[in-house]
Amino acid sequence: MTQSPPRIGGQDVESWGDPEDPIVLLIGRPDALFGDWRRSVRALTEAGRHVLIAPAFDRADDPTGQLRRLLTDLPSRPALICAEASLPSVIPALQVTGAALASCLVISASDAPVQSPPDPAALDLPVRLMARDDGADTSEAEDALIGFLERHAPREALHYHAGSDPRTLRDALGCFATGVTVVTTLDEEGQPIGLTANSFSSVSLDPPLILFCLARSSANVERFRQAAHFAINVLHIGQQPTSGAFARPGDRFQDVAWEAWDTGAPILSGALASFECATDQIVEAGDHLVFIGRVTRARFEPRRDPLLYFRGKYRRLHFS
Repeated sequence: MTQSPPRIGGQDVESWGDPEDPIVLLIGRPDALFGDWRRSVRALTEAGRHVLIAPAFDRADDPTGQLRRLLTDLPSRPALICAEASLPSVIPALQVTGAALASCLVISASDAPVQSPPDPAALDLPVRLMARDDGADTSEAEDALIGFLERHAPREALHYHAGSDPRTLRDALGCFATGVTVVTTLDEEGQPIGLTANSFSSVSLDPPLILFCLARSSANVERFRQAAHFAINVLHIGQQPTSGAFARPGDRFQDVAWEAWDTGAPILSGALASFECATDQIVEAGDHLVFIGRVTRARFEPRRDPLLYFRGKYRRLHFS
């Protein structure tokens, strides 16, 4: 099954198979990777793999940086397949990101074996060398490739253990479906500040407490730490563009309608629900801060559906 090309990491990517299956990312032109690339891609999709092809990779001005952006934007760690000629760009990207953004690497060698294959220990991920088979019968090569993927990028349940790859933990946490919120406040100069967050939860009804979490690395963490009040706006299904706007740098309130209640913290017009809060506690928790707010005012719209986020993608409710 093919789909219209999505845009990931700033480039068009061809998509084959079920998007819910584990990702296999083909770097560069597919005919440089397989003798009969359509047959090989079909075999991968039939084996339960979602194949993404980045054909313009080798023509990019900064292919290493582009690969890092592409890997960062994917919802889960892909298995990478690249040609031997692409290694000078691929290996530096993987040496920086390591296993955090990729599950394994397959290198397609056109004629002779790779003279200086990358050291799996140095890359911190499994590596397999694969001959590009120009012959008619490639079933054995396909079976070997699929077997390698089953061992190192399994379709069954993955396990995280303390001290191991944090991306696996992130993927596990992504299995918990959440709503999407925009958290807002005013800085010391009275300018509106806002960001997208899905780490929102109710805490208590008596007293009325809610919380959100903010990474210590956030550019706005000190503004929220110093603020006496904040607001949490829960987005509805039609506000996905608003979620995207508040996740990007720049003037996030441009073209976004909002109003102020008692504290001045921006209340987004048309939000599914909005909560105005006085900052009650700020708790340090690992690489995040937990902001607990005492709700002073709230408003909600009972006739709209929420914007959902699950496994790195926006979702919607399905009713039977």
